[in-house]
Amino acid sequence: MNKLAEKDYLTVSDIKNWLNISQGAAYGLTHRRDFPVCHFGGTIRIPREPFLDWVAQNTHNPNNYGVNIA
Repeated sequence: MNKLAEKDYLTVSDIKNWLNISQGAAYGLTHRRDFPVCHFGGTIRIPREPFLDWVAQNTHNPNNYGVNIA
């Protein structure tokens, strides 16, 4: 089973690995107004389902190649 599918809340490191971006870019996403993020004290967590919805809404796929994010 995919480790991402096992978690209700993701870490910035999970986001970094999922999107194949730098740690800094992943933290940058957490500062966007349209990005789903929760702050628990000094801890940042990203709710999995809203994150996957955000990815789907922000993925430009002009050729309709199958992008399976679930």
